[in-house]
Amino acid sequence: MTETIQNPKPGSWKMTLWRAFFWVASISVALVSFRFVMLGMYAAFPAMVHHLDAGRISFYLHVVAGPIALMIAPFQFTRSFRAARPSLHRLFGRIYAVAVLVGGVSGLHLAATTNAGPVAVSGFGLLSILWLWTTTQAVLHARAGRFLEHRRWMIRSAAFTFAGVTLRIWLGAGIASGMPVEVFYPYLSWICWIPNIIIAEMILRKGALPQAA
Repeated sequence: MTETIQNPKPGSWKMTLWRAFFWVASISVALVSFRFVMLGMYAAFPAMVHHLDAGRISFYLHVVAGPIALMIAPFQFTRSFRAARPSLHRLFGRIYAVAVLVGGVSGLHLAATTNAGPVAVSGFGLLSILWLWTTTQAVLHARAGRFLEHRRWMIRSAAFTFAGVTLRIWLGAGIASGMPVEVFYPYLSWICWIPNIIIAEMILRKGALPQAA
C-alpha cells in the first residue's frame, strides 16, 4: 500500500529564512572543510592534529565524509529537486548514506581517542551512534517503500549532520566570550547536536514535512 505524503503548508517568511540558512550554512561549511586540500591537515585543523597520531585513517575519512553528507543534505530536502530529478535524488541518497556510514564509524574512533576528556568522548560518541542509527532507519524505510517514514528519519539524520555547522557556531561563540577553549570545548560535543534534534522533533510533531528543514 502506497503511503500518502503530506505536502507542506505554504511557508512563512521565517521558514523561508531557515531554508536559506540551511542551504548557505551547509554548503559553506562543507566547502570550507575541504580547505585541507590546499592547506594541508596541520594548517587546516590545528586543534585536531592529535588525531593524526591516534588514528590518521579515521581522521582523514571523517573530514572527507562529513562534508560530503553536509553538502548533499539540502538537495535531498528540496521538493522541486526530488520531483524533477528522482534518479539523482536516489543517487545522492546512496552517496549520503555511505558518507554517514564512513563519517559515523570514523567519528566513533575519533571520539574514543580525543584528548578533550570523558565529556567530549561521550558527547561525540553518542552523536556518531545516533547519526548512524537514524540514517540506517531512513535507508531501511526507503528500501521498503515507506517514504513518509523515510523522510521523517531523514529529518532526524540531517539534524545530526547539521551538527557540523552548529559545532562551528558554538565554537565561535565560545571563543568570542574569551573563555579558554579547553574549558568549553568538551561541552560543545553535546550542545552541537542536542538543540538540532529537539528542533527536528518539534517539526515532526507539527505534522508537516518542510521542504528543507
